[in-house]
Amino acid sequence: MWIVNGTHAKLAADATGEAAVTWGATTFVVPLQGQGFHGSLPQPDVSKLGAVAGLAFTPVSVRTAGGWTLALQVWAPSGQPAAIHLARWRGDPTQVTITATGTHLSGTATFQGKPVTGSSPTPSGTELREYVYLDCFGCSADPSGWSAMLGVATKADGSYSVLLRPNWMGSKYRASIEGPNIGATLAPDAQAFANAP
Repeated sequence: MWIVNGTHAKLAADATGEAAVTWGATTFVVPLQGQGFHGSLPQPDVSKLGAVAGLAFTPVSVRTAGGWTLALQVWAPSGQPAAIHLARWRGDPTQVTITATGTHLSGTATFQGKPVTGSSPTPSGTELREYVYLDCFGCSADPSGWSAMLGVATKADGSYSVLLRPNWMGSKYRASIEGPNIGATLAPDAQAFANAP
């Protein structure tokens, strides 16, 4: 869930899993239900630092006694401004895969064994389409860095496939996806890499 453009913020959570994100002098609270608000947590911060192995974009993650894992993720695919996203979930995080065959890129996106596809609601109720954002390294747009290719919608089974254009041929590729929002769960964003064959 998008919080603010930028790269630095602090995270707190109360025992119920309600989150507070602070940047500068601003604090934004994300409750388990309903819209977020500027203010402070209704209960004390009881979160404990807790790393999540392999979680993309993550400068900080915390856990609560109630079983929630929360993370601030710095979302920064090529061609997009850096933004801080809040994730809140129980169980396994979002997964995305990418395979490069020489002519195609393909993969899948899942959250806890279910496909990430269709649209996902923001806390205010706006439906946003789920896309896998693909970047190439060393392709013609930037021979020494990452360049944006495109965002591709996933199919009903969470899979995607893209034919590589000549200007997208690079030495490696990256796939990024924003996690879906399902009630109080704000699934984390995910990222994967593949070398050119």
